Amino acid sequence: MKPTVKVSWSGGKDSTCAVLLHLEMGHKVKAVNYTPMFTEEIPLLLKEHYEFIQNTAELFRDIGADVYMVTGITYYDFVLRKKTNGADKGGIMGFPCYIPRMCKFKNFSKERALHRCDVGYYDYEDIGIAYDEKLRQKQLNDKVRSILVEYKITEEQAMEICKINNLVSPLYKQYKRDGCTLCPNAPKREREQWFREYPEAIPILKELQDKVRAEKPEQSPLRNHEWFL
Repeated sequence: MKPTVKVSWSGGKDSTCAVLLHLEMGHKVKAVNYTPMFTEEIPLLLKEHYEFIQNTAELFRDIGADVYMVTGITYYDFVLRKKTNGADKGGIMGFPCYIPRMCKFKNFSKERALHRCDVGYYDYEDIGIAYDEKLRQKQLNDKVRSILVEYKITEEQAMEICKINNLVSPLYKQYKRDGCTLCPNAPKREREQWFREYPEAIPILKELQDKVRAEKPEQSPLRNHEWFL
């Protein structure tokens, strides 16, 4: 019997390739996409990548996958959320204290949103790790797997499979990563492009920055001790 697989699908090349391979093999696919949001109306992604995700979700549904779209708490609400414990209980969370692979916004928003998403029964989860991502493979076990690792498909090969299927996000024409535009890993030009695409985000981000500066003057949200604006 073909397995039922829950695939954590970001819209990036590796997870998109994983969905394609499972469908090609006749597996029952339940793809779950988390999209980070700045506010309820403004995605924390570049516009072309956001639109690519929406369009690809429809294509996946057309070729047999169940697709679930989740968002979670917005970045705006996270920054202003009141702390419930600690020395500064009652104070705002502020900008995420970023540590590589341990972003607090990601943990608070993405993980909770995915946990709340009930897709029903599945045999195992595929988290779309490529064969040449050796460090990330520590996450894998019997219930958390990667078809790319099992078939020895590298990041480069995953990209080629996506190209063959015309499912490469326009994001990759300019950048090597997909993710939140306010992440410290995002290049400054990506953030500037996001400002051009969503100019309505600028006064909202300035509001957040001013509130954080007033309550937490020691906090700096980006690497090199920079502010967003």
